[in-house]
Amino acid sequence: MKKYLSYILCSIAVGLNLTSCDNYVDIKTEGKLIPEETINYRYLLNNTSAFDNSYPLVDIMPDDIVIRDDHAEYFQSYYGTSSYYRPYRETYKWADSIYYTGEPDYNLNVIYSGLYVSNVVISEVLNSNNGTEEEKLALKGEALVHRADMFLNLVNIFGKAYDVNTSSTDPGIPIFTTPTVDGEITRASVEEVYTQIISDLTEAINAGLPEVQSGRNVAFPSLASAYALLARTYLYMGHYDKALMNAENALGLQNTLLNLEDYIDVSDYSFPKRYQNPELILSKQSITSYNNSPLLLSLSDELLNSFDPNDLRYQLFTRPMGIMTYDAYSDGRAFCEEILTGEARNAGPTVPEVMLIKAECLARANNPSEAMSTINELRKKRFKAADYVDLTATDAEDALVKVLQERRRELMAKGGFRWFDLKRLNKDSRFAKTITHTYLDETFTLESGGKRYQFPFASTLFSYAPDLEQN
Repeated sequence: MKKYLSYILCSIAVGLNLTSCDNYVDIKTEGKLIPEETINYRYLLNNTSAFDNSYPLVDIMPDDIVIRDDHAEYFQSYYGTSSYYRPYRETYKWADSIYYTGEPDYNLNVIYSGLYVSNVVISEVLNSNNGTEEEKLALKGEALVHRADMFLNLVNIFGKAYDVNTSSTDPGIPIFTTPTVDGEITRASVEEVYTQIISDLTEAINAGLPEVQSGRNVAFPSLASAYALLARTYLYMGHYDKALMNAENALGLQNTLLNLEDYIDVSDYSFPKRYQNPELILSKQSITSYNNSPLLLSLSDELLNSFDPNDLRYQLFTRPMGIMTYDAYSDGRAFCEEILTGEARNAGPTVPEVMLIKAECLARANNPSEAMSTINELRKKRFKAADYVDLTATDAEDALVKVLQERRRELMAKGGFRWFDLKRLNKDSRFAKTITHTYLDETFTLESGGKRYQFPFASTLFSYAPDLEQN
């Protein structure tokens, strides 16, 4: 594993124009950047592409996605032997092996590369020269937010959903908190990973971060983003009182919504980009765009049928497959927000996500009226004013169901949100669900407790980390 990490770290060095790949000591003494100077830690964090990545395959796994027959036939004909296409197909099948033997998980490499840079800043910036203590603390705070975001996504991809009864022994992910690695690499428990995430975000909240980042700075962490990610963390843990408190703290700093009625006639590539979108709290993108991959993904009928036809998210962000593929295949509808923005889909915290966290927590706290009020505040911006009708709930149980349905619509096809929700909701018999995927003449079934809710590690990892337990 040390050798494997050295390969990743060498790639980082090259990407940062550092002259040596021998080890971190060499980077410090030979590189163009000299990390002893506070300003150079700012430069490291300015390389936002190191942190601006999520794990794209996770969006192919849930019940929101379907590969219809005409779609599968087309890609079997033209991409059936493609090593680039294979991970998408095998992920959709919830296969035990996603990558060829000896083939690395490039997506994981990219994320752990960003983790390395975060750890350099976290470990060293407070002892750097020629910077104020306030500057150093804020730089460390930024890196802590990035690290927490990476850990939270990865533990929910490769580990089990948080469970207070089992998470102390459930295997999570390796958690590297320094830029050097000693000893054998093993998986920390899910509980240990969540403890680290909470510690990182709590420290970041007290680090003097800017309250909000906007415009070109939306890729830099803010106080609002630390609160938003902490709210997400506690939601996934089932600590709804703490999730609610942090959601309200985030919304107290940033709460602007886009009014989709203003964009009904928007042309392709003209919808607000990430730096123009006031809903974004912290920009994180899926590494691979749906529209640039060989897999233009159909949305499931179950998801599509859950939309009111007047819902502007349906009208703006989904299109008939034939239009998307120039009639190469035509069944179903596809997610098309990336064509409107010209960018890969966002996976970072947003105002709508935090509002949905708030609403869910209110419903679970037996406050259906406030839960629905929060949901309706969001929905008003998702319909033409002439078409809008408030949602109502008969009781807290009904409110919770409607909040979760709204969450699925608002967060569709991005950020792994649906997959993570399926995992956590499977702990509740009211929402546990068996899902199926069909690929040509094969049908694959994943029960609520199925092992493939944990993504398999690429085989290459075990050459360097034989003690890394496979899912």
